[in-house]
Amino acid sequence: MEYNASATKYLFWFVETRETARLLNAHTMEEVRDIIIDDNLYQQKSEDRLKNEFGCIRSRLEALPENLRKMMVTSDINTAKLIAFIGCMASDRLLFDLMYEVFRDKLFLGGTEITDADLNIFFKDKKDQNEKVAAITDTSIKKLKQVYSKYMFEAGLLTGKTADKKIVRPYIDPDLRFALQKNAMEKYLAALTGER
Repeated sequence: MEYNASATKYLFWFVETRETARLLNAHTMEEVRDIIIDDNLYQQKSEDRLKNEFGCIRSRLEALPENLRKMMVTSDINTAKLIAFIGCMASDRLLFDLMYEVFRDKLFLGGTEITDADLNIFFKDKKDQNEKVAAITDTSIKKLKQVYSKYMFEAGLLTGKTADKKIVRPYIDPDLRFALQKNAMEKYLAALTGER
């Protein structure tokens, strides 16, 4: 998966992602797409925006193994949010790297917050290491920092005010831990828990 800045135009969309996953239990992806568009399930003002949102949610759900998609529907809300966030990481390499290289290290070393300096260092290093990231504008980087932070707040991984991002060590349901291990997704588990 290549780096990109497409997340600048997307939200976390937890409720919509969970509902889409629920529909997938009884329908094909194409049938779900038609239901969402015909009934405007995401309550968007334009069909283009609706299709764009569905495309993002679809790629997040397709990046997850089937048992995790099903678990998102049946599990408690905190676990379901973590699974939705894992879908975001699995479909966005830059977000995954941020979680694995910054959030994980903070948890492992006993850090209590993610600062703007942490985010700035991460993006500067990525720009130095990768030409695709180097091509992302400073305006888009600023927006990515906001979007990724908002994702983490909505997934329950950060708390506090936007400028004061306190880290929350998430509770990982044993079934979720087992599902991630079974699907060779230990790195995602480590990114959320700080485990080595």
